[in-house]
Amino acid sequence: MASPRALLSQVKQLKAAQQPRPSPIAALYGSTEAFAAECMAEVEAGKLCGTDMPVLLDCLRRWDTEGSWDVRRATGNGVWRR
Repeated sequence: MASPRALLSQVKQLKAAQQPRPSPIAALYGSTEAFAAECMAEVEAGKLCGTDMPVLLDCLRRWDTEGSWDVRRATGNGVWRR
């Protein structure tokens, strides 16, 4: 029989594995909202499109919150693993 410490360690590992990994944007910028704020500042400066960027940011927020950015890593044809 496994010791209580070993079982506790396994439970912690299982819980950690169930937690979604941060998206690449969240990993680079700290959060998707920090990236959105930076993009909107560039929209205000005229560097990015004011029509397309809010739509794109909404898609990226959803991509991050749903965890769908990581789906292709586990499935598909392997293009994202290269």
